[in-house]
Amino acid sequence: LGLGFRPQLDIEKNLILIDKSAPRNRLDPYVKSLNEYLRIYYWKQDNNNGFNQTKKFKISNPGDCILQNQYGFSNGKPCILVKMNKIVSFIPKPGYLLEDEHAFKSAGCRSNSNAINIHCYGEYPTDADNIKNITYVSENGHDNNCGSLETKWFPYEGKKEREDVYQAPYIWVQFNEVKPNVLINVMCRIFGENINFDRKASRALTRFQIYIKDIPKRIPSSKIGEI
Repeated sequence: LGLGFRPQLDIEKNLILIDKSAPRNRLDPYVKSLNEYLRIYYWKQDNNNGFNQTKKFKISNPGDCILQNQYGFSNGKPCILVKMNKIVSFIPKPGYLLEDEHAFKSAGCRSNSNAINIHCYGEYPTDADNIKNITYVSENGHDNNCGSLETKWFPYEGKKEREDVYQAPYIWVQFNEVKPNVLINVMCRIFGENINFDRKASRALTRFQIYIKDIPKRIPSSKIGEI
């Protein structure tokens, strides 16, 4: 059991690199990757062999996490899509295991009898210090501590008629305030009464790295003193 994240340009790598000096009119490769992922897996095909934005699974209030805002990447506040990997016939139970009680309460997650919780944080103390503000955007609203996946979307019953029609529920995790020019390790974990978290075995979690490149422009020496 595990989590997955998008965008992921290389399946072998988990780095998300954002260059704030890049032209705003250029479509960021991460934005393009996110849009393509949503188009293929979540946007229903219409009669003209095109795609519309009518989704079976839909977050009605995505906030900044929309294409028109380049999913937050253009202003250095990236939205990362986090979802649960598909497991045939598995139905997660809301809540948490006894050994996860402290972590659940420390994360500030709210108990919900109809949903399981996801919490993201800096994996190491230095990473945690470099992440100041996160917004979780879920199907049932926004939260500053945890995201949630409603259990009504489970279980996954495998492919039907040779086409994978299942739409895995997901959340957006927006990193609003991340220290620039520092590599930050992020871990997202999921809580559930029948979900065993194991950091060493990478169970019930996903990891990725964020690096926001923000190098101030140098003032030419000839201009110094003119202000």
